[in-house]
Amino acid sequence: MKTRLLLIDDEMVTLKMTKMLLDQHGFDVETSQTTSEAISVLTSVDIDLILLDISMPTIDGFDFIRLMNSLRIRVPVVFLSNRDDDYTHKMASGEGVKRCVSKNKELGKLPQIIEEVLQE
Repeated sequence: MKTRLLLIDDEMVTLKMTKMLLDQHGFDVETSQTTSEAISVLTSVDIDLILLDISMPTIDGFDFIRLMNSLRIRVPVVFLSNRDDDYTHKMASGEGVKRCVSKNKELGKLPQIIEEVLQE
C-alpha cells in the first residue's frame, strides 16, 4: 500500500509542485490550502505523515500542531518552510516535529527525507 501524505501549504504553486514531485515517487498525496481543510482530511482519511508549511494565514504550523494535539490526532509532522534558522528548528523540535525541510534548499530531497522519517 502507498504511503499517504497530507501536504498543507497556502501557496498553490508550491502545493502543486511538491505534490507532483511526491506523486512521481509513488506517494499518495492529499493536499490542503487551509488548516480547516486539513483537519477535515485528518478526521476522515488515514494519513501516515503530514508535510506542513509553517507560515499559514490563519494559524501557523506551531499552532496547528497544538490543535492536532488537542484533537488527539497523532500523525508525524515534517515542516516545509523558507525559515531555515536554529531558532525555528529548536522550536519545531520542542513541538515534536520530526524534521524541518527548507523549501529553498532541500525540496528535491523530500522523498528521501519522508522515507527516513517513516523509518524512525
